[in-house]
Amino acid sequence: MRGATSVRVLIVDDSPVARAVLKDVLESDADIRVVGMAASGREAVELTARLKPDVVTMDLVMPGMDGMEATEQIMARNPTPILFLSAFIGPDGAYSRSDALAAGALDVVVKPPAMPDPMWQRDAGGLTQKVKTLAQVPVVTHMRRSPRDPGSGRHAVFEARRAGQVVVIGASTGGPKILDEILSALPSSYGPAVVVVQHLADAFLPALLASLRPRCALEIAVAENGDRLRPGRVVFAPPSAHLVVLAGGRIRIEEGEPVRGFRPSIDVTMTSVARTFGARACGVLLSGMGADGAAGLQAIRQAGGKTLVQDESSCVVFGMPRAAIDLGAAQHVLPPAALVRRLLALQSARRVQP
Repeated sequence: MRGATSVRVLIVDDSPVARAVLKDVLESDADIRVVGMAASGREAVELTARLKPDVVTMDLVMPGMDGMEATEQIMARNPTPILFLSAFIGPDGAYSRSDALAAGALDVVVKPPAMPDPMWQRDAGGLTQKVKTLAQVPVVTHMRRSPRDPGSGRHAVFEARRAGQVVVIGASTGGPKILDEILSALPSSYGPAVVVVQHLADAFLPALLASLRPRCALEIAVAENGDRLRPGRVVFAPPSAHLVVLAGGRIRIEEGEPVRGFRPSIDVTMTSVARTFGARACGVLLSGMGADGAAGLQAIRQAGGKTLVQDESSCVVFGMPRAAIDLGAAQHVLPPAALVRRLLALQSARRVQP
């Protein structure tokens, strides 16, 4: 603690529930005062400059600017002790402790994926003591690394994780709402490339993409022949054409016949992803009528990839997920929030090319 004054803390978390819980826990110690709360990385950078807190508790996964980038900007502009509080750091998470330290954080506390959680009340003393200890640590300016520099620090880690992993999502009736929930939760630093096949009348796809773009940190686009999959971008299969993923992540658009009544076909895209990416693929099948996607999901599972389907209670139509379950293609049956957590934890640990 600095002198006889309270330790002034800025809480950064996109969840209002998490912010409220953390405020109660921290202020249970008479020596700590929460002076501000931010719901995004960008707001965290602005409030740190304005409020000049003694410590910042930083969430990691947030829409728009994530906690890593916010930390880099704070440490470059207004150096402040930063404590990461995230469910996505650890052996099974998307980020490691070394990622956090490379960005400029002083320490990491792994928090549960759901809030509130009894651990916060149980471990309140440990957390408050850590915050007070970090407030005494002198910090210096960290020069912010350019995201185009693949050979240094965190960005080298991100580039390694970004290469060679793909998430392919299939959806039909009821899909747009869940797609919005999933895609808007993925940060700009998200590693895997994302491909979406959504059954939708031709005239409605532009409207869907227009509604997603303002809400998503990732670029949203319709795939074109010859495109390549890359991180930071979500590509949708174009209306009335099949999307096939080839070696090197190159995309081929095919004007072929409908497959079992569908064009674009989820099965066609997922099967090509399974063939090209193997164990580095993750297939997700959402609400929809019929069985399109079940065989493609099975191909991904047989290739060693991960397979997720939306649970019945959250589906408008449970046909496609049920078909995948009946086929033995689904490893996990999850509600939307749990699907998001699984996808956020997906990162590749090594640099590989398909």
